[in-house]
Amino acid sequence: MQHSFSKLLRKNLLYMAFPVVLMLSALLLLLQQVARLEIFQTTAMEDLSLAETYYSSGERTVTVSLGDLRSAGFSLMEGDKEVAEYFYRREDGKLQLVLLKTSTAQRYLRGELEDRPVHFRIVKDEVAAQHIEYAYAASLGFEEKEIEGAFSAYIPDETQYPLTRIRILKITSIGLAVLLGLLMIYVILATAFPALNQEAWALKRYGGIARSIRRLDREMEKQLKYHQDNVTVTENYLIVSYITHIDVVRIDDIKYLSKHVERRRRGIGRSVHVYRLTASNAENLYFEADFQEEEIVNDVIYYMRGEPLLEYEENVLQEKEADENVLAEQETQSQQEMSAAEQQAAEHDADIDTEI
Repeated sequence: MQHSFSKLLRKNLLYMAFPVVLMLSALLLLLQQVARLEIFQTTAMEDLSLAETYYSSGERTVTVSLGDLRSAGFSLMEGDKEVAEYFYRREDGKLQLVLLKTSTAQRYLRGELEDRPVHFRIVKDEVAAQHIEYAYAASLGFEEKEIEGAFSAYIPDETQYPLTRIRILKITSIGLAVLLGLLMIYVILATAFPALNQEAWALKRYGGIARSIRRLDREMEKQLKYHQDNVTVTENYLIVSYITHIDVVRIDDIKYLSKHVERRRRGIGRSVHVYRLTASNAENLYFEADFQEEEIVNDVIYYMRGEPLLEYEENVLQEKEADENVLAEQETQSQQEMSAAEQQAAEHDADIDTEI
């Protein structure tokens, strides 16, 4: 099997990009499904008189041209601030109420919205309709029952239109689509040109990125000394690859090389030995890599130095021997306690036989 640093970069790129592409695609699909909900669907309504029809059909988020409106003389207040104003128009013998934001009402009165549709959410507000009916009846000298039902309870309300939510949904969808597109372009370019891969940027300390990649490709192809799992040793480099990054260390830069063992607990199970390789120099190099198998770290050191670190093996043997001694002492103590308990039980039985 031919080894190549470029292939290693491409493999890690795909490992990193695939879950991100999958997640972004799932989010984009989810937002597209959310956009199909009625609250986010805006329908063009031909005329204000159709408010009740559209409300009954479930198409309540609409756009419609205002036409000729008159001020109803009532406003919607939030505290001491006016946020919207009621207007009305007569349609087929019935008065249709419209609630416009204060800014929209001012633009309408200035004649800026003659041919421009306005976004509304149709609501059923019988309280507001009856209140305005009663006020008109009193001002015109009618009995309330004589004007009852004159105003439609189905009111196009601009303040209820979910503009912010729709904008957020649209901007988020566009942002995800752009991000997904840029990621796909990056994956394609970084696959074709490994020097664009972000994991290769650390090679700048060895000169040009593209030149360093070609050098490592030659080393892994023609000067490969050792390869096992995620570790590669060539004539001049130590390469340790992880899913998230790739560590590359020039062997000539290493002045101090050491290894030691650590005990780590895996979940709720027993602790295990982890073998750590440390490479450093007096300047700015400090590199660590952990291995699960002692044989691998010994092989790496051998092919880097040409000889193993024997003192490490002695330390490991001493630690293992100490662990075995502790276990033996615990077993001996347990046996002694069991023997004492058996002897005590036998003496107790003997006392009972004597009494009998």
